[in-house]
Amino acid sequence: MNTIQPRLYSGLRDRLPEQMVYRNFVTDQLRCVFEKYGFEPLETPAIEYYDILTGKYGQEAENLIYRLAHRDGNTLALRYDLTVPLARTIGSNSELVRPIFKRYQIQQVWRGERPQKGRYREFTQCDIDAVGSSSMLVDAEILAIINEMMVNLGFDDFHILINNRKILDGMVAYAGVPDQLRVVCRSIDKLDKIGSQKVQEELIQQGISKDEIDRIFAVISLEGDDILGQLDQLIGEFGQTSQGIDELREIQQTLQTFDVPTSHYKFDPSLARGLDYYTGPIFEVVVKTAGIGSVVGGGRWDTLIGQYIGRDIPAVGTSFGLERLIDSMEKLNLLPAVKTTTQVLVAPYNQDMMPESLKRLAELRRAGINAEIYLEPKSFRQTFGYANRKGIPLALVIGPDELARNEVAVRDMETRQQSIFGLDQYIDQIKHLIHTQK
Repeated sequence: MNTIQPRLYSGLRDRLPEQMVYRNFVTDQLRCVFEKYGFEPLETPAIEYYDILTGKYGQEAENLIYRLAHRDGNTLALRYDLTVPLARTIGSNSELVRPIFKRYQIQQVWRGERPQKGRYREFTQCDIDAVGSSSMLVDAEILAIINEMMVNLGFDDFHILINNRKILDGMVAYAGVPDQLRVVCRSIDKLDKIGSQKVQEELIQQGISKDEIDRIFAVISLEGDDILGQLDQLIGEFGQTSQGIDELREIQQTLQTFDVPTSHYKFDPSLARGLDYYTGPIFEVVVKTAGIGSVVGGGRWDTLIGQYIGRDIPAVGTSFGLERLIDSMEKLNLLPAVKTTTQVLVAPYNQDMMPESLKRLAELRRAGINAEIYLEPKSFRQTFGYANRKGIPLALVIGPDELARNEVAVRDMETRQQSIFGLDQYIDQIKHLIHTQK
């Protein structure tokens, strides 16, 4: 018999049941917070026209995109993010923006990059974007959502790093290399990975002089509680830096109104991301103890939609990287103990108890309790072993002696303690036990 060798392309992963339980846990948390802030769900197709996708990054997207070998092989591709599909959706349905459209989207994306730690070819993005307003209040609200979400997931040692594209433009103008923004930012983005010495060496190789590098580092090395004031004093007169600083000050004031702890965010003039489309504030979240890199990133993108409709519509948003979040939570032991969706395993004493056990199974399900039954009872050792392997927290034991007294036994699989309840009260008791285990 010929067999096909089971294999996966590098950078792709099967998501097994236990992993899906964790993913659903995180996405449920995300949806809850998103909807609390007035964001509505949206889905778009996985397949887009190739020229639509290249509108955001231009030819740089060629390294990201998986083209589809459909007919001519040039017209269709898999989406590599959710922002471009949103821009295309707004372009086709501009009536959605009245006066602001707030959407969240949790879907798969694909990128043709080299797989590495925390980075996969296929992954799930959890995006929120607000389209239609240029107010910094919206940017601050996005940051408040990020903070609340990180806290809800159990993170305490994290930083929301905040900068502004206009400050980066002002920095290179101050350094005397206004036409080298991408070269400079590509290097300083590696600061945490390779250190300042190697960043400077890389900049020299790119033709940046020592004096120009000193000016760049004078900006990105600023520290202290009043970084915005220091930036204003140092480079405020260059380009739109002053406007960028004012925008960050407005965000800062709103975050204080929202009671976002100052220990959870900081202004970082070295932060550089999305230079091809971000137009104002930019931000990302780093959990240093996880060692995975940024788990959330976003910013203001006021010009992208204009590529599709001929007029700019302001927008700001952020993306939670689901895989990186879960990997970070796993490393920091923040994932929930529950590994399965089953809450109760009905455990018949033997096959003779199967009819009565099926009745109890139906009762549990009618009460809204996730339950399954052990189909071939031979010994409780096998039955309880199954429950333990699967991580089922409770077992409902159906035995002849208990039934003769109109009773059932409920076993806590973690503590191994067993309690006896009457048939008229066991449902309520199981609900109570489930609630207390959360």
